[in-house]
Amino acid sequence: MSENSRFEFVVTARPSWSRVKNLVHEYLNLVDPRACSISLVGPALSDRYGKLHEQMPKGIVAKNFFTLQDGDELSTVAKSCLSGASALVQSWELSCPGAVLVVADRTETLGVSTAASIMQIPLVHLQGGETSGSIDDKVRNANSQLADYHLTTNNNTAQRLIRMGRDEEKIAVIGCPSIDIVKERIDLKAKINPYSTDYSGVGDEFSTQEDFGLILFHPDTFDRKSNKIWVESILESIEESTLNWFWFWPNPDYGSSEIAKLIRTKRESRTVNKIKFIVNLDPEKFIDLTLGARILLGNSSYGIREASYVGLPVINLGNRQKNRERSNNVLDINTPKNFMEDWKDHAIKSFERSLIYGEGNAGKLGAQAIRNWFPSIH
Repeated sequence: MSENSRFEFVVTARPSWSRVKNLVHEYLNLVDPRACSISLVGPALSDRYGKLHEQMPKGIVAKNFFTLQDGDELSTVAKSCLSGASALVQSWELSCPGAVLVVADRTETLGVSTAASIMQIPLVHLQGGETSGSIDDKVRNANSQLADYHLTTNNNTAQRLIRMGRDEEKIAVIGCPSIDIVKERIDLKAKINPYSTDYSGVGDEFSTQEDFGLILFHPDTFDRKSNKIWVESILESIEESTLNWFWFWPNPDYGSSEIAKLIRTKRESRTVNKIKFIVNLDPEKFIDLTLGARILLGNSSYGIREASYVGLPVINLGNRQKNRERSNNVLDINTPKNFMEDWKDHAIKSFERSLIYGEGNAGKLGAQAIRNWFPSIH
């Protein structure tokens, strides 16, 4: 891509930033920082879900679009998607980028891809060709069909894109850039303090020198009724455990308010112990936590993707990630129940590192790929 064509990375949520962060930094190493920019849209700027503007690299123009709508009903989720698209269109009318990159499968990304495609701005899609569950598959596949160039995870995802009709010559297999950060933190582990207590949040205080687990449970957008039952199962199971727990706030998806209300009620009633509730951490600090954790519970893609590279034992709950390619560090539980015995047995197992989602060099490979790509919508 020529130096005088601005490349714009669009980030719509906190998990998307961890996916693309290393790619952005590697691209900045190859080009003049003035040749690219970042647009933060919707949840990426929310005090509750993101505040990513504080994490942007120095020297790059970062534009902020506060388009997240209040509420988590299907209508407000759709409005957030459309509001983000509308804000980007207005920005691109004034200063049109040479190409745009959109990340994965958040609902907000569909507005980004649609706006870029209609305005005939060449579009790069990161992490197309994967499968998971819920609305994400529809959004991801729509992004892939609208995209002109693809940075994908492995040969399986590349073949899936080809079966969707995507041009093989416009697909670069790079891995997942978030694995790069995991690899970096593993390499630095001897140099960081593994027993930090510096984690903002509310609830009980404890040191990571004590045994602890992580909870990342997000709404299943296709089965809202089950969300409350799953949270109750998690609470019942961990109340019988001897571990401390870091519980992270759910993503701003359809049904997230019910989950948030339930854990907030439990927290304020003091009927649960040994839990610290955290809204958000920067990717490095969160990964440091995972490197010291005994187990991860929930239904986040992190348990399938990044945790496989660490070999962290994961209990995957429900159907939100049911179709995602996984390693043997993941134990699936499909029906809500008290699963204490399951995770106790699973947590003591040792798992080798999996390279399903990359070897830790995806950012560099992706940056080189888009640097050498000649943007085109044909």
